[in-house]
Amino acid sequence: MNETLTKFRQAVADSTDLQEKVKAGADLVALGKESGFEFTQEELETGWEELQESEEGLTDFELDVVSGGRVVSNGLC
Repeated sequence: MNETLTKFRQAVADSTDLQEKVKAGADLVALGKESGFEFTQEELETGWEELQESEEGLTDFELDVVSGGRVVSNGLC
């Protein structure tokens, strides 16, 4: 996962405001840009695939969002 996505992922993990926006279905590329993180949809999808295949795994928040039935079509969550 590229450095920008890693930083965005950490920002989401650290911010209940960003987590609420993700849970509400925010476009992650737009949310990232709004939060100062520039990445494309393709980079997001590639990062998500890499994360799923890594030993690092998903955070509790990411697992919660995924298990809540949200389709992971737009990346991290």
